[in-house]
Amino acid sequence: MLLLVLSTLAPQARAFVYETPLEFVSTGDFNGDGQADVLLVSKANGRVRIGYNLGGGIFDWSDWRESGVKSVTGVSVGKLFDAKRDGVAVTSADVNRLSVLDAASPTKPADPVSIPVSVTGPNLVLATDVPGEGNTPLADLLVPSNMNPDDNPNKVTIYRNNGGKFTQLSESAAPVSGARGNVITLKPGGKELVAAVCTGESGSSLLVGTLESGQPTAVFAITNMAASADFVVGNFRGANTRDIIIYTPGSPEITLQAVEESGGSFQPGPAKTFALGEPVRQLVEAEGGKRSRLIALFGTNEAATVVGFDANNTPVKGQQLWGATNKVLHSVITLPDAAILLSTMTSTGLVVTHYQVYLLQDGKYETGSYGSLPSLDDRDDVTVPGIRERVVAGLKEKSAADMKTYTNTIPGTDVAYSMVAIPGGEFLMGSQDKEAGHKADEGPQHRVKVSPYWIGQFEVTWDLFLLYAYPADEKKMREMFQTDTNINAQSDAVTRPTRPYVDMSFGMGKSGFPAIAMTQHAANKFCHWLSARTGHFYRLPTEAEWEYACRAGTTTAYSFGDDANKVKDYGWFFDNANDKYQRVGKKLPNPWGLFDMHGNVREWTLDQFDEKFYASNGGQVIVDPWNKATKPYPHTSRGGSWEDDPQDLRSASRIPSTKQWKMTDPQLPKSRWWLSDAKWIGIRLVRPLNVPTSEEMVKYWTSGVDKE
Repeated sequence: MLLLVLSTLAPQARAFVYETPLEFVSTGDFNGDGQADVLLVSKANGRVRIGYNLGGGIFDWSDWRESGVKSVTGVSVGKLFDAKRDGVAVTSADVNRLSVLDAASPTKPADPVSIPVSVTGPNLVLATDVPGEGNTPLADLLVPSNMNPDDNPNKVTIYRNNGGKFTQLSESAAPVSGARGNVITLKPGGKELVAAVCTGESGSSLLVGTLESGQPTAVFAITNMAASADFVVGNFRGANTRDIIIYTPGSPEITLQAVEESGGSFQPGPAKTFALGEPVRQLVEAEGGKRSRLIALFGTNEAATVVGFDANNTPVKGQQLWGATNKVLHSVITLPDAAILLSTMTSTGLVVTHYQVYLLQDGKYETGSYGSLPSLDDRDDVTVPGIRERVVAGLKEKSAADMKTYTNTIPGTDVAYSMVAIPGGEFLMGSQDKEAGHKADEGPQHRVKVSPYWIGQFEVTWDLFLLYAYPADEKKMREMFQTDTNINAQSDAVTRPTRPYVDMSFGMGKSGFPAIAMTQHAANKFCHWLSARTGHFYRLPTEAEWEYACRAGTTTAYSFGDDANKVKDYGWFFDNANDKYQRVGKKLPNPWGLFDMHGNVREWTLDQFDEKFYASNGGQVIVDPWNKATKPYPHTSRGGSWEDDPQDLRSASRIPSTKQWKMTDPQLPKSRWWLSDAKWIGIRLVRPLNVPTSEEMVKYWTSGVDKE
């Protein structure tokens, strides 16, 4: 094994990247506020979590963001986009990808920038300055690779950074394969060094080199290391130059390799081996006044231990750091004034889930803040910018005059649906007190203006919804109806329901029948998925859009008048439905050609139900009202169903959702996707003419909350 160290000038010591079995852990000033933030990069999926340092041991942990790389084998931190703040470089030998990520904003993640690679197996990335023509204040990239189909599979590629854009500067053969790479310094204010543990034909060694010539050049080597050895760097002797501690995870011994400087050149000094008394899992360098200290992780269920070490005597175990929320201690990272413990839920946990901060005060660590880390569960809002880009690029209708009713077939299938163009306009929303069946939550009547949109001619059927709910079946259909792989990738990234334990049609029929019993969250995510498949932006209607389309220019209780005896001609309800829903489109449409607006199944809207919402408008004309949800219950459904009486099928009727709609669900927690006791709730699509922003799309597709 070989530690490669390559040098340029640096004003201060660089953040050290620690590799653990699950993640790469490091620090960096990612938002440019002068404070060290904490970086976690998952090896498995490349998702990045950052704790932005607010001072006083308080960290603002952002939701995970994409690095653009999975099966991560190398991470580095450096000034990649701006000389005043750090960025992240990530690579993977297995998937042959290299990317850089700007993490300046805690709330608005930037898309990762993929860098084309001409080699095979880029297993390390090191962000450092490379002198020579075209050099800038930003960090360049040194990228070793070890899977090249040549006699020598090992290569080193250098990329020049020009304002955050990277071009290949050189590519050369390498005598060794690198691992556990880092950028370090061996002297305060001295040369920046790039370190990588490497293996060659002669065995495992530690190599030191320089990049001052623009190419990696060896300076010195430390041989006879174990193949799995790791290292940390610190000032343990209290000398002018730093030291390298070499250790092998699972061994109780450490080796201090002193580094000496003579005539401006570094060289290895005396090496000493010391016993820690028990096998060590991880070592981290920590502040200790004039000398560095170590924080060691030993057994799986033990505390982290602060280890005093003067480079001459046996290391002394000192303070133990027990995390108040830590389940099973996994790793630790240090800042100048703190140590942060990271834990998993179990000894076999695949994700780091909790953190505990210890603040350094007068040489001792004091308990600080603690809590849960952001989940690494799939989060499909990262798909939204790409979906919106496709929607905008494919938009042919520039104004309401361009809108026409259309039928569309979902790409990769033979399933079609129809959308009716609805002109924007103003109407009187709600019902009068004298209307038969009137309820207090339908008043006061108020004037509303809605913008142009398309609305589904029919309720969404099982033919369409099951493509979303059962992805395996949908993917089989793609084999018969080929479609763009980018569309497939985008729609497959949208979260889908868990497969229900029972037939959610409850035996009432599927082909041509309305899909039912999905939660409002499931309905929203279906719209998200359909948007990704089709390149049109779909969502649920607001209450105002639904009622405007249902009334179709009328002011009566129903779109066909006030006579409830005529309901049987326009909709399915308790008296004529034979105790089940019916195929869509079998009754008369309303004046705008929409079927089943009265009865068959109730239809979800976006709005949180509030019986006093209509009274809050102050008597003014409200434009595109939407009562955004802040809690899981109640949401508003409209139109009535096969199980309801005619008064619930009126244009103004509002029915709130309740927890009783999933009362018999045996799961704990109860499903976020399916309603075990709501055999009469379904979906009607809306597509607004005006395409919202990405941020607005996310709000539409979550509608405030997605879990109880």
